[in-house]
Order: sequence, then structure tokens, then C-alpha cells
Amino acid sequence: MEIMENVVFRRATVEEMPRIIQMQSDVFSGEQGIPSEDLDVFMEKSPICWCAEKDGKIYAAVAAWKEKGKIHWGRFVTFPAVRGQHLGTELARCSFDDLFSDDVEEIYMDARDATVKIVCRMGGKIIGKPYKFYKGNVTPVLLTKSDYRENRQHPVD
Repeated sequence: MEIMENVVFRRATVEEMPRIIQMQSDVFSGEQGIPSEDLDVFMEKSPICWCAEKDGKIYAAVAAWKEKGKIHWGRFVTFPAVRGQHLGTELARCSFDDLFSDDVEEIYMDARDATVKIVCRMGGKIIGKPYKFYKGNVTPVLLTKSDYRENRQHPVD
């Protein structure tokens, strides 16, 4: 399913949050074995979400939230039928541009392998060893405003 044309990358609305949470639950529970209850607790962190939307349908989403005084980024999900079309990459850029334009200096994440590759191409640095997380591993990654902006001027994609 080719959909890149006319996709809008933007902050999600409050009304879209139930659809985003359902999409995360379907993908994370089904593919990664993460219990649905863990996703419900996520809303208690007052996340900001971004989405890739076309004609009222959300194809990808990601979130950021504050935890222990640091900005965290994750809950990155792309609808399986549209993976490989760079929706996730563009959505990540949209969210990073938004966060870094709002006085954020550092973004922390524990990312799956595909996300590590995307974020490191944008200037992210691996800051810890991969560790088991349900079905698979996650790796601690840090993206700073300066590394991201430097990479935006000299992209390696």
C-alpha cells in the first residue's frame, strides 16, 4: 500500500489519542508481546503525540513525555501495511523539530533496532548496551539538539 503522497505529519489532537493508543496496543501487544496494561499507564505521563495522517486515517504515531526531569521519546509505531515507505523517518523528524524548537536540549529513548538506525542517522548516539524488552531488545539512545541540527545541515541519508 503506497501512501506517501499527501500525508500530513503533525501533532496529534486529544480526540485522536484513543485511536493512537489502540494502534500502539495492537502493534506492541501483537508483535512485541507488551501487555496492554503497560500502554494504559503511559497516558498517566501526559504525553505529547505526533502522527502521520492522510484522509483522516493515522498511519504512524510517536510520543514524548517528561520522566524524572528528562524528555523521553518513544511509543513509535507505524501501521504494518505502510512500513518501508519512510513515514516513520519523516514523523521522527517532525517530532524532533517540534521538540527542539521548544527549548528541549536532549531527548532520551530506549529504542528497537530499526528506530536506533533511524535516530542515529539523525545524530543520535547509543549511550548504553542493548537489553531484553519483551520480544526483542531495546538500546538506550540520546539525541541532542546540537547533534540533530548539525546532522540536518549535513544529512547522511
